[in-house]
Amino acid sequence: MAGAPGENFTPNFPAYPSGHATFGTACFETFAGLLKKRPSDIVTTFVSDEFNGTTVDNDGVIRPRWEQKFSLEQGIEMNKISRIYLGVHWSFDASGGGEVGKAIAGKAIAGFR
Repeated sequence: MAGAPGENFTPNFPAYPSGHATFGTACFETFAGLLKKRPSDIVTTFVSDEFNGTTVDNDGVIRPRWEQKFSLEQGIEMNKISRIYLGVHWSFDASGGGEVGKAIAGKAIAGFR
């Protein structure tokens, strides 16, 4: 049976470039570009849905609040490397996706000018 657990198989999608890196980069670069800013100039704060200071664990204990500030540029990089940590991409897949995403963003931004 092809694709069974433990077998070495080729997934039914290409690894290069990473679609996840492509879409994420295109989205964040376009957003920043439409605001006439660079991704490094836009800082956002992420708060976990589970660790937000109000949800409780299975013992009824309130989970602590966890938040992180980062620029969109850092978000682009975190998005790209997340797929490497998951083991579904190599670093060149992520960097290739970043290049394609920037090109897509450039075309999208140009369409609004």
